Amino acid sequence: MESALNGKTPSAQVVGTTSLYENGQIRLIPAPSPDPKDPLNLPEWRRWAAIASLCFFGSLALSAEIIVGSLIPVFLLYYSGVDVRILNAFDFRAVSGGSATGVKPLAIIPQGVVPADIGKVSMLATIPLLSNGIASYFLVPLSIGIGRRPVLLFAGACAWAGGFLAVASPSLDVHLAARAIQGLGAGTVEALIPLILQDMVFIHQRNKAMAAVVASQGILITGLGILTPYLASVHDWRWIYYITSGFGIVAWLLLVVFLPETRWTRSKEELSGQQFYPIEPGKNRPEIDYGGRPPPSQWSYMALFQHGFEWRQAGMSMLNTLRTTPFPAIVWATLANSIFVIVNSAAQQISSFALLAQGWQFQYTGLSVMPFIAATGLVYIFGGPVADRISNAIARRNGGAREPEHHLLNMVLPLVSGLAGTFIFGWAGQTNAYWAVLMVGSFLIIFGSLVVMSVLNVFVVESYPMWAGPVLVNVSSLRIIIAFFLSSQSTTWIAEKGFLNTFVIYSEVMIVISLGIPVLYFFGRKMRQWTAGKVKTTAPSDVLKKEFDDSLSERSA
Repeated sequence: MESALNGKTPSAQVVGTTSLYENGQIRLIPAPSPDPKDPLNLPEWRRWAAIASLCFFGSLALSAEIIVGSLIPVFLLYYSGVDVRILNAFDFRAVSGGSATGVKPLAIIPQGVVPADIGKVSMLATIPLLSNGIASYFLVPLSIGIGRRPVLLFAGACAWAGGFLAVASPSLDVHLAARAIQGLGAGTVEALIPLILQDMVFIHQRNKAMAAVVASQGILITGLGILTPYLASVHDWRWIYYITSGFGIVAWLLLVVFLPETRWTRSKEELSGQQFYPIEPGKNRPEIDYGGRPPPSQWSYMALFQHGFEWRQAGMSMLNTLRTTPFPAIVWATLANSIFVIVNSAAQQISSFALLAQGWQFQYTGLSVMPFIAATGLVYIFGGPVADRISNAIARRNGGAREPEHHLLNMVLPLVSGLAGTFIFGWAGQTNAYWAVLMVGSFLIIFGSLVVMSVLNVFVVESYPMWAGPVLVNVSSLRIIIAFFLSSQSTTWIAEKGFLNTFVIYSEVMIVISLGIPVLYFFGRKMRQWTAGKVKTTAPSDVLKKEFDDSLSERSA
């Protein structure tokens, strides 16, 4: 078939495949337009200021979700009607442990006291998983309909408002409802923030940006995690919510000031790296066309509803979410993410019990989060610059062609780390091994979990760039929903089946899922062609430039 634009038969490339290198130089993909409002044309300082504010907000939202897992002993006593201060004088070793079952969570309940439902109490750690998993199905389509900025600001307000509601909660049920509201804020970290990053960052920098958001959790989680058990057992657990929600308001204000609107409609051709506008020699992008208008100001960056409403596109994104659900790459990425979320959640819920079994006072069990700061530092290195270098180097050796499957090589190290950590953590908890062994296992699990999350977000977005929102919703929401139903039972399973038996099952699942790496690496491109087809490649044309000029006029109006 002849091309109507140039009279030649156009070539085609599989969706997700891009030509990253040209004459030995990295090309900018997606192709930026000359429009000054294009998020890919943001000044570098503003781009990274936005990413920094996302890092701060994301780390606070996730830390508020994670550190509550270490307070399960406190809440188990509190909702059983027992003074939580007994934790610091309680000899857990005398009533827990043993070669058959290891740690016994219910051993902290004094004789004669009817314990609260441990499964329901454990949901304080896991209910945000369910709410943010469900919320993504609505937040991402809404961000496509009205814009990323207003949706993120709404969800951010829910994060700190839920904390203040938890402070005032008179019962476990209200406390669970407050945690569910907090989960809306944490849900943005799973799908909406990665979507915003792909809006304003070129593909050769995405691992770095994604890893920055993930790795920034370390300092806050470590600081708050160490402080949490002390405040909860010596003073009042409500102080944790005061602190996280107070800082949450600060993070929300930073988003108000520094986060621009990043929603931008691009064609499949632009997303594949095709450039339709003239580029001057020695440059890698077209000149910005202000059309006689002043450049965007701080106030224009802070405006809401900047590009109108796209309700039809929002509806289509929900249909595309269903459409992409059974894609092999999406199914595998969801399962790989799920097992790590489950293992990490289980480890966080049970760590404080394991340390109590070794004679620690509860107020010092917050030190169990120390592996986070070491792990997240390495996450940024191996999930960011190193991952980008590996993927870009493979593309260079591949004649410049970048395939999303190149990112799968970055999965090998975190999978090995997660597998080793799961075995070590399970064995250490079962045998009451020295606490440092437990920490090593926790470190390996956290490192593997966070790198997997970062790399897989980049992998699925590059695999289906025109469906970035829907695939992120699938991977983030489905893994969280799966993890909720399984990790909510972790404490109960460990109490019934034993520490090692539970974690061995997790390890076996991880081994089976890792077999998907070679399958997708060698056959993933054919699967993408089967599920999404190809993109025709065309030369720059006056026809397409006229279409852009018309579009620019409409946006300005």
